Amino acid sequence: MKHTLDRFIKHIALAIVIASGLIMSYIIYELSLTKESIGTSLVNKVVDRTHHELKDFFVPVQNLLVTAAAQTKIQGYHTMDTSDFNQLFIPAIQYFPHLSSMGIADDQGYEYDIIKDSLEGRWLTRIVDIEEKGMIERWYSFTVDDNYQKKRDSCWESSLHEDPRSRPWFTGAVGKENEVLFWTDPYEFNRTGEVGITVSKSWMDIFEDTHRVILAYDLLLSDISYFTEHLSPTKSGEVIILSGDSKYVIGMPQSTVNENHYEDEEDGVQGLILLEDIHHPEFLEIVKHGENDVPFSFESNGRVWWGEQKRFMLNDEQSFIIIIALPEEDFLAEINESQRLMAGGFLGILLLSVLILRSHNRQHRHRVVLSEKNVEITTQKELISAKNAEIMDSIACARRIQTAILPPIRLVNSYLNNSFILFIPKDIVAGDFYWMERRSDKILFAAADCTGHGVPGAMVSVMCHNALNRTVREFGLESAANILDKTRDLVIEEFSKSESQMRDGMDISLCVLDLSNKKLSWAGANNPLWIIRDGELLEYKADKQPVGNHVHKKPFTKHEIQLFEKDFIYVFTDGIQDQFGGPKNKKFKLAQLREMLLEIHRLPVETQHKKIVERFENWKGDNEQVDDICLIGVSI
Repeated sequence: MKHTLDRFIKHIALAIVIASGLIMSYIIYELSLTKESIGTSLVNKVVDRTHHELKDFFVPVQNLLVTAAAQTKIQGYHTMDTSDFNQLFIPAIQYFPHLSSMGIADDQGYEYDIIKDSLEGRWLTRIVDIEEKGMIERWYSFTVDDNYQKKRDSCWESSLHEDPRSRPWFTGAVGKENEVLFWTDPYEFNRTGEVGITVSKSWMDIFEDTHRVILAYDLLLSDISYFTEHLSPTKSGEVIILSGDSKYVIGMPQSTVNENHYEDEEDGVQGLILLEDIHHPEFLEIVKHGENDVPFSFESNGRVWWGEQKRFMLNDEQSFIIIIALPEEDFLAEINESQRLMAGGFLGILLLSVLILRSHNRQHRHRVVLSEKNVEITTQKELISAKNAEIMDSIACARRIQTAILPPIRLVNSYLNNSFILFIPKDIVAGDFYWMERRSDKILFAAADCTGHGVPGAMVSVMCHNALNRTVREFGLESAANILDKTRDLVIEEFSKSESQMRDGMDISLCVLDLSNKKLSWAGANNPLWIIRDGELLEYKADKQPVGNHVHKKPFTKHEIQLFEKDFIYVFTDGIQDQFGGPKNKKFKLAQLREMLLEIHRLPVETQHKKIVERFENWKGDNEQVDDICLIGVSI
């Protein structure tokens, strides 16, 4: 009976001990979870707040740069002057206090900078034009009125010590594909010594596709220090922002608010400061711990800290690092005292709980990041689609304008009822065009090839088409050579209005057919005239010069040709013969074009048109069309 009672008591005691142990384990476990949750929550809250502050600091400037670049690109960089730049960029610099200056440059050595002066309401501009002025920089000091028109105060010149095209913001932006933004590393601005960073973007000028344009904004990083120095996450908690390589301190901790030993002794400007120079070992410990994106506790100088470092990405290459350091005594003093009383043998369970919690937190953060990335990708896709639709609408409008200036087929047939025109643009709009005009018994027609293709070529073609019309309608010229001479003068006159050297123009084969006596006046600029007579192809060679600027400019040669019945005239641009294709993927060449026209010239004009198109498509195959195509055939 007694043995049974002892056993019962022993079992009861053991049960009590086990129950007490389980209860104590549960209490310790709950305390551990509470401690971990409080620390993680507080650190994450500070990280998120800092991350949002950085986002609010940089993202508006990124958007501003993208918008300003788009406006400059649409308006046309080469059409803008310094007044246009002031009206576009000064309001932006005024609106964002951390924007100190902007610069726009091109790969021809030109740079224009707008700088906010230290004096209230005053501005500085700097102009560099290496191609025209050499290594000289010209400075202007001025104020602006409500319309952002300059009221110049003074100007001066000084020697330029560095080609703008060699600076990091220029070379970095040029090296980016698809017009991606480029961020420099933080650096000390040459003029003021203040710490800043530059964001830049480059693109090819749509009006002058040989020019690359770079737009850049300079941001002062002092406001980041202002935020971190005045952020008090806990009584003694600290937040700093480091450069992406963890070398320099960009945002100083709050303990340095009343310290000035980091500033320049002469002018009080704070330059780049090394992390080890701020004498905060807890920050070095967090940096040493690495980037885990998970809050953790550690000891430094006899104190327990909670810390984390998280990378804030500007883009795939440039970033800043957020460092959070919170002393545990600021927010976990009572819990730590309770935990010390009940620690001991349950440490293993506590550690296991912490590991499980950390694993769960890590997976949760990864899911959140993945979800945010998916939303960002969807947003970017929609933005790109909208921009693409906008661009395509603009190009379609340009095509309608270009089509409107080309003679309609019914008009061509009324002038030359036994003729055909083959016109195949490479892109939606073309640099090639055909032209036709009637003056009494004379029919003027031409196949022309302007510099480039696509939108740039189409713009040149409109100018050259207008020059041809003016030459005939306004000046009344009817000789082919005289028409080309005058057209060249008009084209050069238009291009001379630009400050940059323009060498655009056109190659053309121009015919003036007198229906009353079957005489042909012809002149050519790089493009020949072919006449097939009695099965033989007669070639009239063009002058080796374009209708435009040329090193050895001379009057165009006049050709007067007597035509006969059944003669067939062909004028064309170089699109067909330059097309790659065939079994060996080579050019079509003039010899093959000559052979084809000799084979088909006796066929009806509709059949000739069809045969040429079929031959061209078969030759091209799956290759991309290399150039615009324009060919005119006229039967006498």
